[in-house]
Amino acid sequence: MREMTDFSGGVFHTSLADGRAAAEIQVTSVGLVARTTDDQVFEIPFGECQLDVGGASGRMVFCRTHDRQLTIFCEHKEFPAALELESVGEVSDELARLFRRNRHEAHHWRMWLLATAAVLMIGLIGGYYTLLAVARASVHALPLSVDQKIGKLALEAMDFDGPPVNDPVVVDAVKQIVARLEPHTGLAGLTFEVRVIDSATVNAFCLPGGKVIVNTGLLKMAQSPEQVAGVLSHEMAHAVKRHGLQRVTESLGIVVAIELMVGDVGGLLALGVELGKTAALTSYSREHETEADLVGVRMLHAAAIDPLELANFFERLKKQDGDLPAAIAWISTHPQHDVRIAAIRGQLENLGPREYRDLDIAWEDVQQHLKPLQGK
Repeated sequence: MREMTDFSGGVFHTSLADGRAAAEIQVTSVGLVARTTDDQVFEIPFGECQLDVGGASGRMVFCRTHDRQLTIFCEHKEFPAALELESVGEVSDELARLFRRNRHEAHHWRMWLLATAAVLMIGLIGGYYTLLAVARASVHALPLSVDQKIGKLALEAMDFDGPPVNDPVVVDAVKQIVARLEPHTGLAGLTFEVRVIDSATVNAFCLPGGKVIVNTGLLKMAQSPEQVAGVLSHEMAHAVKRHGLQRVTESLGIVVAIELMVGDVGGLLALGVELGKTAALTSYSREHETEADLVGVRMLHAAAIDPLELANFFERLKKQDGDLPAAIAWISTHPQHDVRIAAIRGQLENLGPREYRDLDIAWEDVQQHLKPLQGK
């Protein structure tokens, strides 16, 4: 009998408090067994295991069930070999293909950057704007720790409209919504932190690195937790697609752009404070907003939350007082409401049938706990 080795890793599953948890993983002769620190056990047989390789290091191995409701992941260097050994070759070809693909993509990216840099060195005059474009593209090659540092700096620099809310009924409801969405972001290693602010302004946003800020004004306006999930899926999508970092690079100077290309992110981090002062007040580009809509709808669909609730929330805000009140900051920074509502409905037709499940949140109870808040 082979001696099984425990590997440190983790689990994504909706039954977990935050949607994910650290776990010790065993590779057995029939599949994977993951045990969390609170002794919850999750299993995936090899026959039901869909493999993927990625993460910030490019070496994280993900094993998902066919319905993608459960994911077990591990970055240990000996984990792939254990999978091959215990599966008796059942997953060998797939692992080899995935690692070859990652190596090819990494090599292709490095060669592309080198070739671009060489061209720019030759054509200094005409290459200025091209260099800045390459710097913006380089955002996707940066580790997520950069997003997290910028998000932390931004959060510390912001002046909020009100104090933080500590009522567990309100805060836990928002955390539950985020936890339902988080396993379906498609970006391994990105986790989200929630802060609720007592402010009448109908607004929510997500800073780089996953700092989610939600005003009580938005929670009071929403008729259901699913409508809040629609708004947050869009804002979380900005962090998933790293739009905040791309916005910063749009104002980079030539020196900082070169630093970014060679992996020096000091100049980028220095602009994080400025990002924090303007993140909630300025809008993304139309391209970024459209992409966030599409990614957000896919996240909702994958999490079995009806994406039409986002369209319904748009409709509700539009009808408020006949026109848009000044306090509704969220929709005022997201133009072309009718076009986006139509796009959401059109996208659903391409996603295929899905049985949606209501969030297990007593929304009337949340609304009762919101009433005593000042919302100034």
